[in-house]
Amino acid sequence: RAIDPRNAFLMDSMLHDVVRRGTATRALQLKRADLAGKTGTTNDFVDAWFCGYQPSLVGIAWIGFDQPKKLGNGETGGSAALPIWIGYMEKALKTVPESFMTAPEGLVTIKIPTGGAGEAEGSTTEMIYKENLPPPPPESSEPESPQRWTIPVPNLSG
Repeated sequence: RAIDPRNAFLMDSMLHDVVRRGTATRALQLKRADLAGKTGTTNDFVDAWFCGYQPSLVGIAWIGFDQPKKLGNGETGGSAALPIWIGYMEKALKTVPESFMTAPEGLVTIKIPTGGAGEAEGSTTEMIYKENLPPPPPESSEPESPQRWTIPVPNLSG
């Protein structure tokens, strides 16, 4: 085992977010929910890449020159390399069913209010290590359920 299974699961979740709502949303055209990856671009737009995967297949597309030379205006991993990766994965995954990692023991999901004052203003969920679970809010001595907590966030606007 190279890393804690919980770390692997959380990293996988973050890399799925790159496809779901980050710099690789173009990959959503494959209509698969099991894709994850990371775009990359050098500061001077000399290299661009996308490293992406599905549980049974990894693929990497890189764009650049043998001798460093600018790729052109706006050429990034998401705009230049990702379409190549999509073209490959579209064929390679044609007969491969979607598959997903199962959350390992020791992780819990918490709900975090995003509006500052309470749940009515919106919230997001995050997974954390069970041992890092904060204490329950003062008005409650028990969590909402064994696997889901709501974390109060103080109003910082004023």
